[in-house]
Amino acid sequence: MTISTTTPLLPFYSAVAEQQEQLRQAMVGKRISELRTPTLVIDRTVFKRNCERLGNIKAQHNVKVRVHVKSHKAVEGAALQLEGAKTEAIVVSTMAEAHRMVSSKLVLLGFPITPDKFAEAFALAEQVEAFQIFIAAPAHNQKKIGVFIKIDCGYGRAGVPLDSAFEKEAILNLAKRLATSSCATLHGLYAHAGHSYKARSAEEALTYLEQECNSARQFQALFLEEAGIDIPYLSIGATPTVQAIVHHDSSERVSKALQGISEVHAGAYSLLDRQQMATGLCTEQDVAISVACRVASRYPDRNTTLIDGGALAFSKDTAPQGGFGVTTTGVVLQSVSQEHGILASSSSSSPAAQQHVGDIVRVLPNHCCLAAACHLYYLIVENGNDQVVDVWFPVRGW
Repeated sequence: MTISTTTPLLPFYSAVAEQQEQLRQAMVGKRISELRTPTLVIDRTVFKRNCERLGNIKAQHNVKVRVHVKSHKAVEGAALQLEGAKTEAIVVSTMAEAHRMVSSKLVLLGFPITPDKFAEAFALAEQVEAFQIFIAAPAHNQKKIGVFIKIDCGYGRAGVPLDSAFEKEAILNLAKRLATSSCATLHGLYAHAGHSYKARSAEEALTYLEQECNSARQFQALFLEEAGIDIPYLSIGATPTVQAIVHHDSSERVSKALQGISEVHAGAYSLLDRQQMATGLCTEQDVAISVACRVASRYPDRNTTLIDGGALAFSKDTAPQGGFGVTTTGVVLQSVSQEHGILASSSSSSPAAQQHVGDIVRVLPNHCCLAAACHLYYLIVENGNDQVVDVWFPVRGW
């Protein structure tokens, strides 16, 4: 027997709302150098520009856009994504995010839901036009929930692979049950080409897009031929493959790849990071996120500088370029421990070697999603300036 659970931090968020507003008022208008470090900084100008690049996809290719909010988990960021992409559809990774984003009309929980969350999911379904999940639920009297079946298009993390006879049979049986379910509607197929992060050029990313779309169509044909179930709604996407659509906007290959695809989804595109820079689909000027740290000490004999941001400010995610981040002056964050970060200079004349104790350095993280998850709030700036214009408070917990 599965016991229903609830999102534990909801009362906490109600209780701290007033304190958050006080904190916002205390920090807005100040310079980053006047505030405690390490702290996460988002340039809203860059963030908005990244979001707006997705806005032409629907007009150009007649494909809807669904934005993933798990990179920042903030209501303000989600609003900019929806506006920029000209959509009302979002993806969330946790039930906590779903509760904060219920103002969106079309919410998809982008993680296979476990039975303990069914009751809460059905309750949320009463608050939005369409609340969708990844698995069938037992009978309820509430509103039907739309269900996506997640397919594996080569990433190997979650979903059903085409080359597994056992899993293929199981998923066909599930689809048949969903097609006749009294509490769920089989809405579509969902693919995520997370392995497209391995792309090192816009051309390689386009190839991953083609493979992702082909996998969705192959599964669509499988369900129709083997079970007689037509699933016309196909949702695909990862930041590199969606960035490839934007980069190759008028390409015949893109138009062909997207034939029959209903929507594309992506999340990290709004912030971007060193991992995404490695794909060749963005530059440092497109990265909206950085971590502001202070120089704590310098070691000229080994050309290193200690900063007050470590693994708990950046995470320990790696990037193809090496290190755990890079400063806006090009110095690599060579190593991190819990609260310590070490910048490695190439020589005593490098930019890092010229800094003094107490100076602020801005470091671009390897992975925007995990770096953002390390911080309780984000300082918002604009146009590359260092004056705080807003403070965002992301949702935390599950």
